[in-house]
Amino acid sequence: MKRKEGFSVKKGFLIILAVFLFPVVSYSQNAAGGESGGVDRYAVFIGCNSAGKNYQKLLYAGTDAMAFQKTMAEIGGISRSNGILLLEPSRTDLDDAMNSIAKKISEKKNGSKRSEFLFYYSGHSDENSLLLGKDRYDYSELKAAINNIPSDVHVVILDSCYSGNFIRTKGGQKQKPFLVDDSSVVKGHAYLSSSSSQEFSQESDEIGSSFFTNSMLTGLRGAADSSGDKKVTLNELYSYAFTETLAKTEKTSAGPQHPNYNITLVGSGDLVLSDITNSDSVLHIAADLTGRFIIRDENGKLISEVNKLHDSPVYLALEEGSYDVMLIERNRTRQGSFTLANGKVFKLSADSFKTVAVEDNRVRGQEDDSNEDNKDNKEKELVYVPVDFSFVANELSRVFGKRLRSNMSFGFFNTNIYELEGIIFSGGTSFTELTRGLQFSTIFSSSKELHGVQASAIFNTTHSAEGIQAAGVFNHAHNVNGVQASSIFNSAHDVKGIQAAAVFNSAHDFTGVQASSIFNSARNLRGVQASGIFNAADSINGVQASAIANVAGEINGLQSTGIFNKADYVSERSLQLGLVNYAKSLDGIQIGLVNISDDGILETSFSYTSNNNLRAVLTSGAKRFHSVFGFSMSAKNIYRNNYSDGVTYDMIMGFGSRLELSNLNFDFEIHANEIFHSDRIKEEAEDGVTYYPSARFAAGFAPSSHFKIFTGLIISVEHEKYEDSFYDFNSNIHFKCREFTFHPEFEAGVSISFN
Repeated sequence: MKRKEGFSVKKGFLIILAVFLFPVVSYSQNAAGGESGGVDRYAVFIGCNSAGKNYQKLLYAGTDAMAFQKTMAEIGGISRSNGILLLEPSRTDLDDAMNSIAKKISEKKNGSKRSEFLFYYSGHSDENSLLLGKDRYDYSELKAAINNIPSDVHVVILDSCYSGNFIRTKGGQKQKPFLVDDSSVVKGHAYLSSSSSQEFSQESDEIGSSFFTNSMLTGLRGAADSSGDKKVTLNELYSYAFTETLAKTEKTSAGPQHPNYNITLVGSGDLVLSDITNSDSVLHIAADLTGRFIIRDENGKLISEVNKLHDSPVYLALEEGSYDVMLIERNRTRQGSFTLANGKVFKLSADSFKTVAVEDNRVRGQEDDSNEDNKDNKEKELVYVPVDFSFVANELSRVFGKRLRSNMSFGFFNTNIYELEGIIFSGGTSFTELTRGLQFSTIFSSSKELHGVQASAIFNTTHSAEGIQAAGVFNHAHNVNGVQASSIFNSAHDVKGIQAAAVFNSAHDFTGVQASSIFNSARNLRGVQASGIFNAADSINGVQASAIANVAGEINGLQSTGIFNKADYVSERSLQLGLVNYAKSLDGIQIGLVNISDDGILETSFSYTSNNNLRAVLTSGAKRFHSVFGFSMSAKNIYRNNYSDGVTYDMIMGFGSRLELSNLNFDFEIHANEIFHSDRIKEEAEDGVTYYPSARFAAGFAPSSHFKIFTGLIISVEHEKYEDSFYDFNSNIHFKCREFTFHPEFEAGVSISFN
């Protein structure tokens, strides 16, 4: 049983040492960035659009809940692992979430000065209960479930109709909120409702949210900070949300909406709900600017609406990106734009704006566009020609001097058709307001609205496309419903369907399949993102797959690659699959050679067994499902002077689960073991099989957070068909059952944890 010539035991141990030094380096780099604090925060966020057939389906309850979770994760101190998001839940889902949070708080109760729990609900309700689809959850049951959460502080935010009924407790009184630095003596509750006990709660298509939640989120991001300390307290937030919600609903058909509160807190200071300084990018509105600021992202979505009345600066925690801002003052309106970069503060000053004309003055002799005759006259300005052509610069359109509608257009340099029913061709530039058929250009194609196929050897651009957009070099569209394909580059704001490119894809919100041979990029992806090399996305709901690397903010589904996966948060029932996996926060599962997460397992173990074997193992991943990789070798091989017969060692790979009870932990693992030994043994082994399964049970005690001692039982299973493979297997105890031989051994050792 001899090993191949040239093998060195020292080389083998150097390989093992390199494997186990990797997490040490990773730990030393992350140790300085570790967080510590006296307050642990937990939350349940619920969005429920449906409440049965007798209720109108809401549009924004789910997105409101997701936005609230995102905001609290960024600047509210509630990590993804400590927050549970429920969309369209049942009663059972809600009970399970509350029990899970209660268990987490109980397990960490002794490790923090104070724990705080936030419950947020957006959806339907009536005078007595939350309406979860077909289920009802009575307010009395909800209060009991919240009271069973063993936290020091309970904050409840309900954005639903008649939610004021929840806070009408027997003997309850409205009181001024107190507390929350890291003082350890803080107790009580805070109940905030979006409406009174007799009012509807309203949502708006214009802002894409409910009035109350939109005001809360804007306030949390800094608009409610009346003191200017870059922190938003409970008192500041409620005052801001009340004023803004009432102002925006006073003239709605459902009538004014009055948020309510019931706050009973005992402590010192005021309860801080968000800290603007925790944001990666901040907008600073200069002190000398006053008025209503309307901030929209580059897609035109309303992000924040701030009514600044005082001469003091306002700081807003916003995401990295480009924004447009409108400043409405008493006598004028000004417009500007800005870009927020990661780790930077952008100051919005008077120089950032330009005055825009907004007055609509009546001119003597001006036509009334509301008059039907005048509307008909304007329609007549659109001239119809069956076929249009252009050799230089739109001869027909210049002759008519009016907009053209055509079935077909040809041109070598430039065509400009307002509305096209059929085909347009241009050797140079082609442009249409509306295209319903096929538009083709070897250089450039542009259409504000496309229904059909747009193709170009160089460049295509469109505001909205339905169908197929294809280019030899570049495609760009704001909204695509169908297929966008390019051999070089695709870019779209919103895509529903298939986006494919040989080199690069980019999209803001994507639903469908995004595929490229090189690189994919998306902000929010629902579906499949596949690339031959690299994928990047802020949020994944589906599958992200590449041959080299994946990077994502939040994973809800599968992230798979041949080498490296990185995610800020891997949600429950989600999976990272790769050679090396990293997650900042992990509730799902990691499968790989090395798995790293801030709240998971990353440790190396060294043990000695009763069969005189030495084991070195790397354990990484989540506690409920972790990966195992390591080596085992007979101790006698270390002290041998003659290695002519070769050296045998086993490579260990497997999976396991861990149960933790205070300072004790218990592991159960299943391993696949590969035997590495000399060529002679391999030749004698029938079919060359050199592997076997094993199971491991271990119990450990951790006197400190990074050190553990443990003992365990390992049972290796040998099949008689492959017994020659076990020629050099070190076993002092074994027993046989039919065609199987079991090799039990006891181990004792130490572990070093890097989390």
